[in-house]
Parts: sequence; structure tokens; C-alpha cells
Amino acid sequence: MSMGDIVADRLERVVVADGFNIFKISKEALDIYQDPNISLAKDLDIALVSLMAMVEGPEFEMTEKEFYDFLSDIRHM
Repeated sequence: MSMGDIVADRLERVVVADGFNIFKISKEALDIYQDPNISLAKDLDIALVSLMAMVEGPEFEMTEKEFYDFLSDIRHM
């Protein structure tokens, strides 16, 4: 399993458990970002930062469809 799959799976579990909630997704992205057991390549690092930023304002938010498309992209990183 690639690191992209691991990250996407963790993010997807949040939505499955709690519904599409940008605050919970952002929190999980931060938890992944700070996890000392996960080594992130630059592209995954940038992806997580963009998810963490969703709580900073509507201009940074994703729709649920955009989020799932984003997860698909993460899986291929």
C-alpha cells in the first residue's frame, strides 16, 4: 500500500464516520501531517496543507465532490 493510499484511507474514514465535515477533515489532515510514523513526500505534504487550510475561509473549502476527486489524486501520489 502506498503512502498516498494510507493518507487517503485515513481521510476517507473520517467522512464515512462523521459525514462530510471540513473541520473534521482538516483536523485529520493535521493529525496525519504531525504523525511521526508517516513520512510525507512533498506532493502529499502540500495536499495535506491544502486540506488543513479549508477551515481558514470559504475560498479554501472544497465541495464533497472536489474532496473525493482530491482523494483520488492523493492515491496516485
